[in-house]
Parts: sequence; structure tokens; C-alpha cells
Amino acid sequence: MSAKKLYVIGNSHMDPIWLWRLREGRSTWLNTCRSVVRIMKKYPFLKFCRSSSSCYEWIEACDPALFEEIRLLIGAGRWEPVGGWVEQSDTIITPGEVLFRQAEFGRRYFREKFGCDIRIGYSVDSFGQNAGLPKILNATGFDRYVFMRPMAEEKTMPYLFRWRGDGGSEVVTLRVRQAYCTMPGWKEKTQLFDWIDRLIAEGDEHQTFFFGVGDHGGGIYERQLEWLLEAAETRDIEFSTLAHYFDTIEKTELPVYEGELTHHSPGCYSAVSMVKRQFAAVERSLFKAEKLVLESPGPDAEADTAKLDDAWNQFLFNYFHDVYPGTAVRKSFEGEVRDLAGYAQWTATSILEKRLERYAAQSKSDFLTEGGILLWNPLPVPVRAVFGFDTFADPNCNGKRFDTLRDENGNTVPLQWIRSAAAFGPNNAWGRAAAVVDLPPSGLRVFAYGYGGRQPDAVGFERQKAAFRRISFPVVADVGDTWGHGLARLGETEGEAEFLGFEEIDNGPAVSCLRARYRWKQSAFKLDLFAYAGVPELFARWSAEWREKDDTVKFNWKTGIASGSIVSGQAATVLVRTPDECEQPFIDFAAAVDENGRSSGIFAEALHGYDSFGSAELRLTLLRPVCYAEHRPFPPHGDEGYADLGEVEQEFWIADGRPAAELPAAARGRLWGAEHMEITASADGAAFRRPVWTVEPPEVIALCQNCREFRLWNASQEEKPFRLLCDGAELASGALAPEEVRSIALK
Repeated sequence: MSAKKLYVIGNSHMDPIWLWRLREGRSTWLNTCRSVVRIMKKYPFLKFCRSSSSCYEWIEACDPALFEEIRLLIGAGRWEPVGGWVEQSDTIITPGEVLFRQAEFGRRYFREKFGCDIRIGYSVDSFGQNAGLPKILNATGFDRYVFMRPMAEEKTMPYLFRWRGDGGSEVVTLRVRQAYCTMPGWKEKTQLFDWIDRLIAEGDEHQTFFFGVGDHGGGIYERQLEWLLEAAETRDIEFSTLAHYFDTIEKTELPVYEGELTHHSPGCYSAVSMVKRQFAAVERSLFKAEKLVLESPGPDAEADTAKLDDAWNQFLFNYFHDVYPGTAVRKSFEGEVRDLAGYAQWTATSILEKRLERYAAQSKSDFLTEGGILLWNPLPVPVRAVFGFDTFADPNCNGKRFDTLRDENGNTVPLQWIRSAAAFGPNNAWGRAAAVVDLPPSGLRVFAYGYGGRQPDAVGFERQKAAFRRISFPVVADVGDTWGHGLARLGETEGEAEFLGFEEIDNGPAVSCLRARYRWKQSAFKLDLFAYAGVPELFARWSAEWREKDDTVKFNWKTGIASGSIVSGQAATVLVRTPDECEQPFIDFAAAVDENGRSSGIFAEALHGYDSFGSAELRLTLLRPVCYAEHRPFPPHGDEGYADLGEVEQEFWIADGRPAAELPAAARGRLWGAEHMEITASADGAAFRRPVWTVEPPEVIALCQNCREFRLWNASQEEKPFRLLCDGAELASGALAPEEVRSIALK
């Protein structure tokens, strides 16, 4: 017998969406689990693990008898729920709050249905592991974690270790060796024996062998199981649960590893940008709708909360590791992925708009003469909000356009009309209303449209012209497949887009817009830079008619920082990297930082990849046209077409000169913005009541605000005293360690 022991982990990895549609994936859930239950009855020693509450929820709905058999096997300790998330999410570019919600909804389901609290995180097929993940796992009840990528050829690291995150968070971690499944193509038992012997020869004293057919399900092949039993006669093999395995190895001394786990598939940070833009909008809407239910519950609070919970539960499926990274087939993105996101967005925006209309009907608005606007800040910290929406500039045909917003105390804000979506408008009195307004924490302000206010000077174009001198658009000859398998960078730069000229679009007291046009081969694009009065960042809108397959476009920002590091947002953490020319993931912001802590970079909620050749140039990946689900070395037939060809638009902010410590909070304020609602009501506001929630100081970011809890993240590198207040009354206070996340339950 070998001195090394092999723990057989029965499993069947099932991608509900990948090269197939969700209908086929759901059928695989059912068919595979039926097959496994059947074979477990025949072999009473066999154990099996399965993740993802979405799978169990579907089985419960479609085959109650099968669900009951699984429930009994769980009670007997033979069927092991793992993962504890709604689905095996992407874990590299997914926002931290989404991962918190994966655990919240997944663990809730497993507790209610099976009475178990799951300790083992399980993302065996995700394409990299974010530096913030240990903290998130710890905060949501996990102290063990299983993954496979990056693999041995991509990163040198142990297979068993304690993965340590910021603040001392730590999870006992298993990196799966070689594969998370057996090979269905094995024709001879010698192939299985060779695999086992290689695991034993190369592995640790205690190691796992993931046994079961993967990718499109299939369960466990009985013939392979018989071979495995034969192998066990001469080798130390135990059929085990993951929990038993972790119980064994966590007693041993394990090495410690810190930081992110990359690179496996850097191309997926930017592939199929449509889903990344769509998901960012849905997440914002859900966050804001929950905050409004918290602020003003009303008689339908319970019903709206249930709707939002269902929207979250359905939408979380979309962060599956072959969806959000953009690595599935086209029809899935145009079908169920779009539909799930649309359902969540419609649910959230309907609740959001209904509740804003209630505010509009009750807030003091009797000083309005020709209508006005209500503005609401969803964040519990003050913001300088910018907004723009298409509406009537002269609804009563007075022959002049509104030029002022006036509040109930007579204070005025310049109102400017800029280019709208359509050149035509009713009565030729149509445009896009734009303004910059200061809003207090959770602030609600009502403004009347008016005339004749003292207009400050126009914003002008000097800031944009200075910025354009620091901007170029390198184009990369992208050599990767959809994932970017085997790449540290996407390819070599083949040139820069040709600058064609400027066009002045808008210029007034609130905002100016300067457009630059460019050309690359047969493609054309434009960059609009917006400067807002009193706002240090520039808003960038990039619009392209892109025709070049496999040419990836970068936005190159000359930071002016010759020697420094790159700091970027991650999943509820901040990561500092040394510039290394590699394609790197980020969430919300990435910036170069000098020795004095000053930064220069970008804020972006739906763009997730950059590279840097030193800190003097930060290159944001704007567009990466890819053939859907192209997987090297297999040449694509091209029938499904390319993502991100044709008309494409991206948005981001250029942030220059801020202290690096301000970046997380500043990015949140810019990206999440305020909500508006036009009104013509005339209430006196005497009966209007709503609680005002405040979080102090601004460096403490509210990741979540709903009727159950506030989730606070100290985004700074220093300990911060914090206060959570409602109508000025302190509800919670204390000190948050650097980068600590703390959930505060609301009674």
C-alpha cells in the first residue's frame, strides 16, 4: 500500500450555460442527479458533492421525489451540498456585493431546505480568484475553499494552503490537481490507474481525486467506478466528503499564501462587453430600489422586498463563470441571460420609480409654477451629482427655455440644455436638461424650473484640451481566444488610431462637451469628454463603428507619474500592483499612484481590464472583439459571429490628481449617481416623512442598504471610527479595521 492517501470526491461538474442553452443545462441537472441517486443506491459507500442552490431549486420544482431522495442522502451524510452560493460565480471581476449576495441567498436556501450551514466555498471552474475573496468568504460563513484555476503551469503555488486576505481573513484552500472530473473518454482501466498513480506520485500525503463526469454532467460511470474499486485493493483510497477531507488536512501545518490568484484567462475581463454594461446597470437599480424600501416602507414594503429578493436570486445566476466573463455561446446571451437581467432590471426600476413618484407626490412642491424636478441621492454620504435627461425645454410655449433650477428657499442652480438623443422635439422646445447639484447624505431636493437666474461663465474646453494631449488609442493585434488562454497580455501593439479633429458639441454654465474623432483601418470612433462645473473628473463617452476582427482597442492615459504603483479596486478590497505589462483585472477604478499618494487613472463600472508599461501610461481595454466561445486550439467556424463588432459604446471617468485614499469612495459617488423624477405636483410637504440615513466618514462605503442590514466597508488603509445614523440618531458605531467589511443588522 502507498504511504499517501487518496480521498475520492464524487462530483459531476455541470455548466448550466456554456456551449448550450439553459434549457439543456437544466435538463442536465435533473438527469445527472437522477443517475447519481440511482448509482448511490447500488453502492452504499459512495459519496457525492454538488454545489449551487439554483440547481437544487430547479430539482425541487421539477422532480419533488428526486429532491426528497437527495434530502435523505444529505441527512445520511452521503450527499454533500457545497459552495453555498446561488451558482458557481465568476470570482475575478464580479463586484464584492454580488458575491455577498451569492452567499446570502444560497446559504439561506440550504438552511431552509436541508438545515445545513455550508462552510466550503466551491468555484472549481472560475477563471481566477480575486484578492478580496478570503475576506468575503470569511464574512459569509466559509472557512474552506476549493478552486482549480490558475493551474500549475500558470502560477507556482501550493495545492494545499491557507489563503490569507486583508485584515487577517483566512480560508483553508484546496487547489484541485489536474482536473475536477474524470475523463469520459477513458476506454481502459489502465488510463484510470495511470491517473491515480500520477496523483499519488506528485501529490501531498493527503490529497483528493475528483471522480465523476464533468462539463455537461453525466454523473458517475459505473465501469470506471468498478475500476476504481479494483485500484483501491492496492492503493490507499477512501471515498470521502470534502468536509471529511478538510477535517483531516486542516490539522496539519499548511503554508500561507496572500494576494490574488491570476492569470488564467485575461481575455474574459473584457469579452462580450454588452453583458458587463447590462449587469452594472441592474446591480445599481437593485441597490437603489432596496434603499427606497428602507427609507419609506409603506404598506407594500414586504411585497416589494419579496420581489427584490426574487430578482436578486434570479439575477445572481447570470454571474456564472461562463456568463459574466463572456465565454458562452451567442444565443444564451441573446436569450436567457438577457431575459434574467431584464427581469431583475424591470423589477428594480418599477419599484424605484413607484417610490420616487410617491416622494414627488408628497414632498414640498407648492413653489413650482411650471413644473420641476426631484433629485434623490441613494448614497448615505454627500455627493455632487451630475444629471442629464431629455425633456421639454419650454413646455408651455413661452418662447424661451428654462435656464434655472430654484429650490424652496430661493437658492438657484444653473440649468443647461445640451444635445438630446433626437434632433427633433415637440414644438422645437426639446433638449437634454443638465445640471450639477450638491445633495446631502440620502438627500432629497425639489427644484422648480425657472428663468433669469444669474448665469456663471461657460465651463469652456480647456480641461478637455489638456486631457486630449494625454490620450491616445493603441490597437493590439489580439492573438487570444475568447478566454485569452495562455496569455499574460492580449497581444502586441500594432499602431495607434489616427486623430482626425475636434468638434465643440456643448458649452454652458453646467457642462461642456468636446468631441475628438479617430480612424483605424476601416473603423471610426469618437471620444466625447464632458467637463462639469465643480466636478474634478472628466466624463468620457466612447462611441465606435468597429469593423476590425481581433483588433483590441486600448484607451491610453498618460498619467504623468513616471515611477509609481498601480492601485485598483477589487471585490471589497483595494490592491496595489507593480506595473508589469500584463492584462490585469479591476473593479470600479484603476490608477497610478506616486510616492506622495496622488493618483491618476479611471473610474469604470463595466470595464474590467487594463495593462501598464510602467506607471506613466495606464491602458484601459475599451473593446475586445471576439468570436463567441472560441476555445484554442480548435479553430472557430464563425457561424455564431463576433461580439463587439459594429456600433459599440463605452463610458468611464478620468480622475486626475486625487489622493489615492479617496479613490474607492470617489468612484462610488461618480458611478452610482443620483436619481431624478420630473414633477408637477403642488403638495405643501407638511405630512411628508422619511428617515434620512447617514454613514460617517465618507471613506466608509455602504455596499448594501436594505431593510435587513447595512454592509459597511472601510475602503481605507487605516482604522476608521464609523457611525451609522438615522435622522441624526446613532444606530451603530465603532472602529473598522483597514479594509474591514462589517454587516450591521437592522431591527
